[in-house]
Amino acid sequence: MSLLIKIGSRGSPLAKMQVQEVLSMVGARHAVPLHELLTFTTRGDKDKSTSLTTDPADNFFTDTIDEALLKKQIDVAIHSAKDLPQKLPEGLKIFALTKSLDETDSWVSPYALENLPPQARVGTSSLLRGQMMKALKPDVELVDIRGTIEERIDLMQKGKMEGLIIATCALKRLGLERHIKSLLPWEAMPLQGQLAVLGRREDAELEKLFAPIDVRRHYGQVFLVGAGPGDPGLITLKAVEILKKADCIFYDYLIDASLLKYAPQAQPIYVGKRKGAHTLSQEQLSKQLKEKALQGQCVVRLKGGDPLIFGRGADEITYLSSYHIPVQVIPGVSSATGIPSTLGIPLTAREISSSVAFVSGHGENESQTSENIVIPPAQTMVFLMGLTKLNQIVRTLLKNGWEKSKPIMIICNGTKANETIVQGTLANIQNLAQSHSLMPPALIIAGDTVNFYGKGHARTFLHCGTHPQEYAYLGKIIPWPMIQIQAIHWSDQQQQNFIKDFEHSDWIMLTSPAAVEHFIKTVLMFKSLEVVRDKIYAVIGRTTAKALEEHTVTPHIQAGQETAEGLWETIKRIAHVKGKTILFPRSSLPNPFLKQALEKEGASIKEWAIYENVKPSKRPLPDESIDGVIFTSPSTVKNFLQDYGTIPALWHIFAKGPVTAQALQERGYQPHGVQI
Repeated sequence: MSLLIKIGSRGSPLAKMQVQEVLSMVGARHAVPLHELLTFTTRGDKDKSTSLTTDPADNFFTDTIDEALLKKQIDVAIHSAKDLPQKLPEGLKIFALTKSLDETDSWVSPYALENLPPQARVGTSSLLRGQMMKALKPDVELVDIRGTIEERIDLMQKGKMEGLIIATCALKRLGLERHIKSLLPWEAMPLQGQLAVLGRREDAELEKLFAPIDVRRHYGQVFLVGAGPGDPGLITLKAVEILKKADCIFYDYLIDASLLKYAPQAQPIYVGKRKGAHTLSQEQLSKQLKEKALQGQCVVRLKGGDPLIFGRGADEITYLSSYHIPVQVIPGVSSATGIPSTLGIPLTAREISSSVAFVSGHGENESQTSENIVIPPAQTMVFLMGLTKLNQIVRTLLKNGWEKSKPIMIICNGTKANETIVQGTLANIQNLAQSHSLMPPALIIAGDTVNFYGKGHARTFLHCGTHPQEYAYLGKIIPWPMIQIQAIHWSDQQQQNFIKDFEHSDWIMLTSPAAVEHFIKTVLMFKSLEVVRDKIYAVIGRTTAKALEEHTVTPHIQAGQETAEGLWETIKRIAHVKGKTILFPRSSLPNPFLKQALEKEGASIKEWAIYENVKPSKRPLPDESIDGVIFTSPSTVKNFLQDYGTIPALWHIFAKGPVTAQALQERGYQPHGVQI
């Protein structure tokens, strides 16, 4: 490395101050190197007529300096970081990015912003700043202004405009803070207030000189992770590895919450995004990702499907990259391909379909009312997020020459336990969708390959309970709940009494996934998740344990057999209950066995009916071949027979537990299998 370092910069007073700022940062760590400052006139300095709002060349304010760097006329260049081109010239590298002096924009004016006269003239050279000012004060007249900061302030003082928008850092560097009337309430341009030191890639020794002032050394990293189409078992091994390293996870409503068990150390941040109901706007979400990464955290944005297929992954990459925050994408199984595959539907098939198109049911802005959906030329069409646009989809396909007899299928909650499938044709699918009261998320497949559904498929069973996933090994499971779980309405006083019992309890005993859901929902209205985790939990079996774990709460006692008797045997074997206070949130249909057994051993039981089972309205049985039925409680048996009168003789009957089996036997039916 040369003893004399030649530094290139623009020649304005502000640019020279920025060079001194960088050198003082270097000097705070080791001796300031012997240096010479060479100033250059860039295209942006020469051309004062071209408006910056017209999106001039990317290197408008850096071209001649970077050219001198490549020609080795200088050793490093110092720029305002926001002036850097999106793509650096080949052979150059950012040696250091400094901490921002100030990220905000300032309002410079004799008027307070709220007291601006009507049609006030506001000077700015930035299209983005102009748009934000218009959003704040729609009646202002924007004035395109160029020149140094001092020249702009002089023009305003001469009455050419009523106010200016200027980067706060520029005013501070020039000692002009006295002109600041107020700070403006928006997120300023990326890298505002930061300085960039550029050098040649091969100058490793010179890079070491500036490395200590590079704030990127302290940045974390953002991972855009695909969680798959819904079934938590379809997440990739690499995604799980990243979750285990995460400091925080931003996840939405499409994500199976059980995936959070891979990251008990991470802060879970729910950013539910569905049509018309966003907890955060995309802009707010991107900003939070940035802030966490700037704090040095390992940040995971956990997305349904694949991160870059019909999501906002591209927006997040663009935004984060503009701040030089490293972003890595972990691919996921897209719902567009994963859901059809699990159903045995090929999207392409020899002599049937040689092309497939993936189409989003929503445009850039989900509030838009346009009825136009572009249909690419393909033999199989897959529509994501298209349920609310089903009418337009059908109309557009017919308009594009598709026959009314073409097969079409809607899959809601694909690959999940509550998956719903409606199959029809373009002629009847709208009526079928309406009669089934379908709800998003949904995938729509149109084309002849839909006819592959059901070929070589395993036996089909109706599942009459609320958690069908544990029976997937039997074949195709159709959720057909014969009980409906709903919360019991409590008065404010009852809620307070329940929370008081929770606070004074030693254990929490949970005997169903429904009890878990209603218990967690109720307690979290008053207590933090950390307080919930502090209790000891006893659960009736693996299904209830899984429901609890989905809320990142780990059960301490789990029955091997999913019965009240099984839980009691497990508690007797491993714990002492005498003197313990046990909170028991349960169904409105009591089973007195556990309460009596525990009280006999000296425990105090605080029993609360937190939810109730009600019978849903009668529905016509599915119009397809059914091989069997699965009953999960005596209530499901009772309600099924009340609606349908009998269980077909050719159906295989499965019962969950001996109590359900007994309910069937009392009504003259012998189960083919009893699941414990």
